[in-house]
Amino acid sequence: MNLTLSYRGDYVVRAALFLAASWNDHASYSKVKEISDGMRLPLSYTPQILGLLSRAGIVESRAGRGGGYRLTRPPSEVSLLDVVEAADGKLQVERCPIRGDPCRPEDPCLLHPAWSKAASAVQDSLGDTALADLVASRVSSS
Repeated sequence: MNLTLSYRGDYVVRAALFLAASWNDHASYSKVKEISDGMRLPLSYTPQILGLLSRAGIVESRAGRGGGYRLTRPPSEVSLLDVVEAADGKLQVERCPIRGDPCRPEDPCLLHPAWSKAASAVQDSLGDTALADLVASRVSSS
C-alpha cells in the first residue's frame, strides 16, 4: 500500500504550510514567488496549487500592491485532511481490494470491514492534525 501524496498533493500541503507559518493575525498576504521560493515549488505551477486551495475555501487572494495569498482562517482551524482533499479529492476507499470494482457495503467482501476501518483511521488522523500543529512541531524541533 502506498500512502505517498501525489505531486499535486505534496505541493498543496507545502503551500498551505508556508501560509500557516506566515500567519500573523490574518494581516499579511504572501506573494506567489515567496511561497514558491520558500517551499521549493515550481513557480509556474504555484498559482494552480493556490487555486486548488482557494476553491476549497482554505486560501483567499487579493490582487494589487500588498496583495497575494493567505489562509481564510487560523492555521489551528485548517486540518491536514482539508488540505489533502483540496488537492486530490475526497479521501475514501474507491474500489474493493479483492473485486476491483467499487466497494458495495450491502455485499461486502471479506476485507471490507478492515479496509474501511483503516481508511477511517487515516481520515481521522489527518482530520485531527491542524496546520498549526505541524508548524509548531517544526519550530519546536529547530
